[in-house]
Amino acid sequence: MAIALEHRPVRRASGTRHAGSLSRPVRDAFERIVSAWRRYRTERELEGLSFDQRKDIGFRSWDKTTR
Repeated sequence: MAIALEHRPVRRASGTRHAGSLSRPVRDAFERIVSAWRRYRTERELEGLSFDQRKDIGFRSWDKTTR
């Protein structure tokens, strides 16, 4: 089971308009890498849960077997 969540960090206004013009793209790239890593870790943790635990926290059962 995999979950794809999209997270876009909020940009904050800087003190001056052109200050850190090179550091902003580097910081944005770093934030995207960190966000992707956290998303990956969260997905791995959720996939590591047992079926019953995932069901208890609200994940749907994709097993469509009838009894």
